[in-house]
Amino acid sequence: MTATATPQSSLETPNLGYFGWLRHDVLAHVPQNARHVLSVGCASGLTEAELVKRGATVVGLEMDPTAARIARDRGIIVHEGDAQSLGDALQGQRFDCLIYADILEHLSDPFSLLQQHVTQLLPGGTVIISVPNFRHALVLWQLLVRGYINYTDAGILDKTHLRITTRRMVQKWFDELDLTTSAVDYRMSQRRERAIARLTLGLASEFLARQVIVVGKKQALTQ
Repeated sequence: MTATATPQSSLETPNLGYFGWLRHDVLAHVPQNARHVLSVGCASGLTEAELVKRGATVVGLEMDPTAARIARDRGIIVHEGDAQSLGDALQGQRFDCLIYADILEHLSDPFSLLQQHVTQLLPGGTVIISVPNFRHALVLWQLLVRGYINYTDAGILDKTHLRITTRRMVQKWFDELDLTTSAVDYRMSQRRERAIARLTLGLASEFLARQVIVVGKKQALTQ
């Protein structure tokens, strides 16, 4: 989890772990005028609740029943189940912002899901994707020096990850879907990492960031 994620009080979301994190870094990329938002893997809806406060209607997809219940209590319209099997629940709906906050790496076919949702994205709409950065120096060191990977319970090498993700892979998806990359946000939790990134004029960011947020835009209708 990034340094910009804030845990929710355990009194409000007991035993939810990462389901109860507020993603300030993701919220920073949601347009202020977004009014119909789809959040895939919305967890307990803490981040999405901030968008509800802005006046947005937020539709969430979530597998965990406890997290889904709490998200509903926060004003999110939640469809419960595997995101890749909930297409019918979204039929006929249109969105001006799509959010995938560290969920696509857990799916067997993330591109197909993204492709499906982009057809429901309004012209000029925004896509926000946060993924673990598999080009991080730690991963490269384990592969190139040690020759094997130690999987963990969280982070880049989370044992539940099904897909390798990088900034370039997300941008390749965007290219194939005719989305224009409008922002790339490398997330570094340590001051030393951020200092090195600045000293290298950003060139080292690709290998120091544990997460990367890539924002895309759908072409607006021309007059």
